[in-house]
Formats: sequence, structure tokens, C-alpha cells
Amino acid sequence: MDPVSLQFETLRSLLYYGAVYGIVLAVAVWIYRDAKARGSDRALAWFLATLAFTIVPVLAYLYVYRDGDPTGN
Repeated sequence: MDPVSLQFETLRSLLYYGAVYGIVLAVAVWIYRDAKARGSDRALAWFLATLAFTIVPVLAYLYVYRDGDPTGN
């Protein structure tokens, strides 16, 4: 494999994984802020679980907090 091709593959991998981890981080931050707005005392746990396990905590959070809005109305 020539060096230019290797550099392109490396750059493409970095961009791909950077985008994936960026989306996971954005979702984790959204869940943390939403849980805090709802008055949850486990907002940090939701955040960390989302970072560690990705999709399962997101689905669980959406199920647990499916009713109502963040302001409690």
C-alpha cells in the first residue's frame, strides 16, 4: 500500500469515528440536560450510561420519560 493511500484511509477512519463519537457525545449531553430539566437526580448516571453503552440507555431514557415535557406541565 502506498503512503498516500494509507494517509487517506487513516483520515477517512478518523473522520468516520470522530463523527460517530461526536453524535454519541451530543446525545449524551442532550439526555443529561433533559434529565436535569426534569429534576432527575440521576442525570449524571444517564449521561455516563449513554457514553458507555450508547443505544440501550437512549432507548431506556426515551421510554422512561416518554410522557410530559421538561417543565413538568
